[in-house]
Amino acid sequence: MVLSLALLFIACMASSFFEERLLQKDKVLLYVVFGVAMVLIAGLRKVGVTPDTIEYETMYYGGDAVLEKLAEPTFTLFVAILRPLSFGVNALFITYALISIAIHLPVFWKLSKMPLLMLTVYISYYFMMQEMVQMRAGIAAGLFLWAIYFYVEKRKLGALACILIGIFFHYSAAAGLILFLLSDRLPRWQKIALFMIIPVGLVVYITELDFSQLIPEEFGGDKLATYRKMKDMGIEDELAGWPLRNNILIWMNMVLYTCCIYFCDYLSQHCKYTVIAIKVQAVGFCFLLFANGISAVLGNRMNDYFSIANIILWTASVYAFYPRIVGLSISNFINSCRFVSSIVAYALALWFFK
Repeated sequence: MVLSLALLFIACMASSFFEERLLQKDKVLLYVVFGVAMVLIAGLRKVGVTPDTIEYETMYYGGDAVLEKLAEPTFTLFVAILRPLSFGVNALFITYALISIAIHLPVFWKLSKMPLLMLTVYISYYFMMQEMVQMRAGIAAGLFLWAIYFYVEKRKLGALACILIGIFFHYSAAAGLILFLLSDRLPRWQKIALFMIIPVGLVVYITELDFSQLIPEEFGGDKLATYRKMKDMGIEDELAGWPLRNNILIWMNMVLYTCCIYFCDYLSQHCKYTVIAIKVQAVGFCFLLFANGISAVLGNRMNDYFSIANIILWTASVYAFYPRIVGLSISNFINSCRFVSSIVAYALALWFFK
């Protein structure tokens, strides 16, 4: 599996250097070939070779009542169709991969003039995190990218529909409704506020300040209380993922986020989705940093959902360099570092949590 992922990533990355010279039909053909490869890699993997696959197998065959209660309607539907036909759990993996890749590929084409570079960014981390681990959340994240596209294009009903459909795949998608509170303008005072999120948030994160006590139960305070109990009992330790101090991927995203705010006016001339992507990532960082005192699980998972917007930012950042080949080289060097880090992170996750 690692070899297949590496070959896919290298091929996609190499193609991204030449995509502006490719004929449209050749570009589309490459795009489809990469999509088919991703479906096969994600759908045919063995149980146990990536985190969460054992839990999915348990849910698929109905071996855990607690996990079954957490399943979304679409998961229950897919199981109800596939299991009576005597299909194994890989049929479920393929189903999710087909849906997710079919959602992601077209939206990448819509969001950027460099879809192969955007696909390279996606494969370097998000493909592994979503299609190979958090499969249900992966579909919801892809639909959220469509919501960002529709929102910026002033088609708000389309954006709302994407988020609502995403909820049927993963309940966390409901948080995407925050999108409707954001604007695609970035005045100076907002830039300052966005800059301050990381330094202030890091102080809150380190000190583990908990503001959730101020939230009434009827507005979600009861759910937050449950997360606090999990934290106090130590139940969340295995679910929280890698701590921030060891997570180079998040630190890289923080650097990207800060630079994109600084160069926002210029980047927006080349990619009109830049401002919304910055604000969406800011929401993710708020969950990651300010919710740590309540629950690291809550903070990390919400940040994972909103950080899908970083695919837009990593691709748009290429325009900050001249000539373009310099930006492509820097971007793909970072993509390579992120790819290797992701492989190592998942290998360690399987080693420590099996």
